[in-house]
Amino acid sequence: MSNIDFLFLEFYIQKKYDKKVEEYFNIGKQSVSDWRVSNQIPSKRLIEFIKKEKSSDIHELFNRIYPELV
Repeated sequence: MSNIDFLFLEFYIQKKYDKKVEEYFNIGKQSVSDWRVSNQIPSKRLIEFIKKEKSSDIHELFNRIYPELV
């Protein structure tokens, strides 16, 4: 589906929205802890992220938070 891993997702959400992953998805800390340990995001949540952000392209997402580097 996509090559977005948990670390990038966490970084993106923190930089763009100044939120924690659990706040962005409105879920519990334990669920996010499991994702952090495995460095994987459940498909359902990944699809939710892609729909919200309208992209699964890491370069495009990175450029949204650091447009001056493009």
